[in-house]
Amino acid sequence: MHSEFDSLFPTLNKVTATGKLRSEAADFHVVEHSEVCFTEEGEHLWLKIEKTSSNTAWAATQIASACKVPARQVGFAGLKDRHAITQQWFSVQLPQISDIKIIKAKLPDEISILEHHWHHRKIKTGQLKFNEFKLIVRDVQGDRLATEQNIRCIQRTGVPNYFGPQRFGHDLSNIQQTKDWFAGTIKVNNKRLKGLLISTARSHIFNLILAERIKKELWQHPITGDVIQLNQSHSWFPAKDATTKELSDRLAAFDVHISAALWGEDSVQSTDQCAILENNIANSLPEYQPGFKTHRVKQDRRAMRIVTTDFNHIWVDNDLHLSFKLQPGAYATSVLREIIQTS
Repeated sequence: MHSEFDSLFPTLNKVTATGKLRSEAADFHVVEHSEVCFTEEGEHLWLKIEKTSSNTAWAATQIASACKVPARQVGFAGLKDRHAITQQWFSVQLPQISDIKIIKAKLPDEISILEHHWHHRKIKTGQLKFNEFKLIVRDVQGDRLATEQNIRCIQRTGVPNYFGPQRFGHDLSNIQQTKDWFAGTIKVNNKRLKGLLISTARSHIFNLILAERIKKELWQHPITGDVIQLNQSHSWFPAKDATTKELSDRLAAFDVHISAALWGEDSVQSTDQCAILENNIANSLPEYQPGFKTHRVKQDRRAMRIVTTDFNHIWVDNDLHLSFKLQPGAYATSVLREIIQTS
C-alpha cells in the first residue's frame, strides 16, 4: 500500500515485492543494548523490561504506579514500537517501593522485569549503544530476486536515514497538530507531547531535504557547502572541498556521512549550494519558524545515511526473516522499506 509518507519521502530502491509485517508481536522483536557500569548504589533503580504490544509511555506509567512515584521520575532512553516485543531500560528515581517481587506483582502481564540494578544517575534520552532487530515479513509476494538485490544494495550503499512514519502519527496527523500548536490555535500542556511535536517539525524538514537530494541523486554525493558527520558520532565538520578523493574514499568506507539540517531558529550551518537547497525547503514551511523561535530550538545536523551492522536474512518458505543492528535514533522501518513493501 503506497501511503502519503511514501509519496513525500521516496525510497532509494525500486521496491515491488509485498509482505505482512507484525502479524503477531513476536514478528517484530527489538532489544536495546546499553553500556552502563552500574554502581549498585544511589537513588535510581534501573529496570530492564520486556514488554509485549505496549508503547513505551504506557509502560513508564505502569512502572511509576508500581513504584508509587510520579511519572516524571521514570526515565527511558528512547521510544520503542508498540506492536512488538521489545526489551529496554527504564530508571526510577527514589521509588517508594523497591522490592522487585512487589513491583513484579503490581505490573500488568504485558510487562516483565528481566534485570534490575541501582545506579547514581538516571537514564538519559539516547543513552544506549545500539538497537538489535529481528523481524519476520510473512507471506511475501512478488519478485524474490529483486528483493535480494535490494538487500545487497543497502549493504553496499547504506540506507537513507529518514525519520520513520511513527514520528509523524497516523496519516501524518502530527504535522497538522504541530502547525496548529505553533500558530497558537491549540494548547499543548504535556511536556513529552511538546517535545514530540517540535521533533515532528524538524523531522519533516529533514526528511524533505533528504528526499530532494535523493531525487537529485545527491544524497551520497557531496556538494559545495556540505557538512560532514563522523560515523556513529554527533561530531561534524564543514566539507572544505566537496571534490577531494579523501572525502570520496571516507564516504565509500562509511567512515563519514553527508548530513542534513535539523532545523532551528538560527542560521543553518551549511553554506553555498547546500545552504540554498536547505533554506529553500525550510522556507516552504514558514508555519514552523515561529515555533522554533518561541521554543528556542537550535540548528543541528543529522547524517543522511545509516549503515546496518550484522545484517542477516533467510527465507523460510514464503517468509523473510531479517536481523540487524542500528545505531540510536535510526529507524528499522527506514531499512525495511528499502527492501519490501509491508502492510
